[in-house]
Amino acid sequence: MSLVRDILAALPIFRAEAESLMLDACTITRPGEPVTDPDTGDVTNTATPVYTGKCKVQSKDSATSNPEAGEATFTVVSRQVHIPANSADVQDGDVVTITASLLNAFTVGKQYRVSGFTPDTFDTAARLPVKEIL
Repeated sequence: MSLVRDILAALPIFRAEAESLMLDACTITRPGEPVTDPDTGDVTNTATPVYTGKCKVQSKDSATSNPEAGEATFTVVSRQVHIPANSADVQDGDVVTITASLLNAFTVGKQYRVSGFTPDTFDTAARLPVKEIL
């Protein structure tokens, strides 16, 4: 009996179970350098596609914080976007756009910036820590 062998045998099952909960769809892009059209002066922000496919959006934990900046108070909720394990080389700064949702139409069109993602050896899903882009 070997614990590693048992985990390796079960990991594909656990990953399939995690993916079965990914009822939303998203695209992930990596922002590039702004490009200025020499004729019009219009600036276009280029982006490289990183991932397109299924995902799940959820709160990372139930705790929120209400920091103050100047005289304003705002609410920060920790969120994660899950995509299948090993499906993309996601990096901090990448932008996740929710493109479809089976259960919550209000998430469609929301954008999040990845911040602090580090993959683990036995991940059943890539759990991307994100901040909503407003």
